[in-house]
Amino acid sequence: MEAKVYVALVQLGSTKAGPLIKRAELHRATVYDVLKRLMEKGLATYVTKQKTRHFSATHPSCLLDIVERQKQEIKRKEQAINIAIGRLGKLAEEPAKENASIFQGRRGLITVLEEVLRCKEYCSFASKGKFEEVLGNYFHQFQMKKRARKIRARILMDDSLKGSAYARSIYGNFRFLPGEYNYPAATFIFAGKVAFFVFANYPTAFTVESKEVAESFRSYFEMLWKRAKPG
Repeated sequence: MEAKVYVALVQLGSTKAGPLIKRAELHRATVYDVLKRLMEKGLATYVTKQKTRHFSATHPSCLLDIVERQKQEIKRKEQAINIAIGRLGKLAEEPAKENASIFQGRRGLITVLEEVLRCKEYCSFASKGKFEEVLGNYFHQFQMKKRARKIRARILMDDSLKGSAYARSIYGNFRFLPGEYNYPAATFIFAGKVAFFVFANYPTAFTVESKEVAESFRSYFEMLWKRAKPG
């Protein structure tokens, strides 16, 4: 449907909603919903003339920008999975009591975060706003529960999030790192465990229960914490 509405916009040029709905041959509510998604992707825009919105398509070259962003996102996900696999590989050399688990989907991610809430403190490498996008309202519940339980949280974020509504909504002590330190997977270190969150089409969390692995990640976190800048 997005392609159909976008092509209709290209054909019509600057247009009000009525002609677009007629050209696209879709329900009015559907067209408005698709227009919203196209504008979020930078493929459409509008101006208000005499209190009426006139919609138009952005130049088709913007499609290449979207493809490039998707390629970069896939690359980051591959890096995240490779890091998780590499760390999980250490388990082969550790005692059998140490183990790894996989949690899938939104409910699975919440299960891991509820475990984090049972700790007095944790540190993490944050994602670029993906938690709020995937978890929805639970993201804000998680922040409120941390505050109510006075959990000590230290969080490293990409400096592109500095001053953002996302950063301001997080309860904890956070610092910012420049882009070259960007961590490909959101990672939590807590209670002798490490949890990796991969936000693909089907969100997945990997947890590793290992004091050795947890300490290794914690040492790396402490090194970056000293280099990071306060918010």
